[in-house]
Amino acid sequence: MSGCKAKKLVLVRPVPTDIQKKFEAKCKKDYNLNVITRMVGKTFWIYAPTDKPLFDFAADTPTPPDPLKKPAKYELLYINGEFKDQGFNFEYDVVPKTKSDLSNEGIRNEGTDYFNKLYNNIFTAITETLLDPDLPISFVVIAITDIKKGLEARYTFYLEDYRMASVEGIPYDEFSKRVLQESKGSTEYIGDEIGQHLEYNDIQMPDFLAKQMVNRIRFKFTQSDFPPQENYEEAILGIIADTTRYYHFTKFTEVRTDDIRNKKKMIFTPKQLDYFGEDKPNSASKENGKLIHIVFENGQTSIKDQ
Repeated sequence: MSGCKAKKLVLVRPVPTDIQKKFEAKCKKDYNLNVITRMVGKTFWIYAPTDKPLFDFAADTPTPPDPLKKPAKYELLYINGEFKDQGFNFEYDVVPKTKSDLSNEGIRNEGTDYFNKLYNNIFTAITETLLDPDLPISFVVIAITDIKKGLEARYTFYLEDYRMASVEGIPYDEFSKRVLQESKGSTEYIGDEIGQHLEYNDIQMPDFLAKQMVNRIRFKFTQSDFPPQENYEEAILGIIADTTRYYHFTKFTEVRTDDIRNKKKMIFTPKQLDYFGEDKPNSASKENGKLIHIVFENGQTSIKDQ
């Protein structure tokens, strides 16, 4: 007797739209790239499979300490965020930093020259085909996959952000912070020439913002020249508040935070977020009223002024 191995279902690709055909033709004609696209709702997916390496190691030139950069006082061990029940939910674990960062021994991981060229060519094709504001596209997902080694670099961004960066409406550094970047690896990617492993979905703004907030908070603790110094809770809330302002997003009822190490949970209304962030409204800083939030701590509920 011999066993039967289950066959993996092959996704049937929907008939491509005119903009998909235009984008794919542009990549093929100008850069000899065989990309596969898919429209899901208002999300434009781009799959770029390759059998060439995406990542490599290189020597890292030592840099002297920046005298203007403040040393980190806290270490972010964990953070997770999501949009659920009409609100943003964040849990995190922060501890005092007790030692300096370890040396990287002069080695850094970086994209190969081939990967950088491929990445730039795809963005050039996006610039030349997808920036028409009348196109029904809100989000773009780029998946560049080494189907020989099973490694993938994925980028998700709000197309209007890229339009703004293209005309210097926002600095490109700011656009980079708004892009969700992920590096993934799986044996399922090996030999996948059509993007079979991708879970195609229509990106929704609140889910995108929750992930972007997590990325910004992680950046603030680990890479910023001005990491949190005294009140890390206020720094976290400031990033959450500023991000909702950048996108003029108001379709949420509250922000819930959970400091899991200190067993401290807090709830903030959109109005209370006006008191936080680098871009908080001037009126909030001038008001004499108190900021009141509900604290759930050790199973008890209390009201706290700030």
